[in-house]
Amino acid sequence: MSVELPQGLAQAFSVAAGELGMCCASWLYVKDVARFAGDAGVSGLRDALGRSFPVLDAVAEKWLAGAREPHTDPGAVLGALAGTRQLVVVGLETEFLDALIPKLEGIRLALLRSSPFEVDWERVLSNYAGRVELVELERFQSWAGPRSTLLTFAYGVHGAGTHVMPAWLRVTGDDVRTQFRSLVAWDVLRAPMFVYPRWLVEVDAATFTELV
Repeated sequence: MSVELPQGLAQAFSVAAGELGMCCASWLYVKDVARFAGDAGVSGLRDALGRSFPVLDAVAEKWLAGAREPHTDPGAVLGALAGTRQLVVVGLETEFLDALIPKLEGIRLALLRSSPFEVDWERVLSNYAGRVELVELERFQSWAGPRSTLLTFAYGVHGAGTHVMPAWLRVTGDDVRTQFRSLVAWDVLRAPMFVYPRWLVEVDAATFTELV
């Protein structure tokens, strides 16, 4: 059964990915389409947008395989952040941050102002009631220190590698590794990607202090 999807869906998804993160936007779209058009709608969504948005493609596959919610439990991430007093997050996945941030007692927290999508950063910050700061790429090293951590979101583990936002490559040179206590990745996708990983770059998983 074919399902007709609205026009302009790709542009709308880009906006959602900028405000929510690619994984969170993907789950939102997949669940909404499934509510109105079932698995056939999810398959149609995947066919229409999957090649342009590989994270959406992977989330649609997870849905069709029976998954119904993202795994947002921050427990293992909290373990990886033990001893951290300053945390810079590279990338944006709002549902995962919403689960993590309330548990980060005594930790100063910043989001790196960098995204391949258009982001209203002030609106993003307003959701955290002053709990989160913004830091520019040129100034993120001012957050370095023996109890400072860089955290990014990863999108599936593939053998020895994983995929992350391109900004991660700009903040993790050899000089940075000696300035931050640890470099942590949180795999929010927990599934392989089946199409070319547009918007992302592949890195060696071994370069992280811990990949959760």
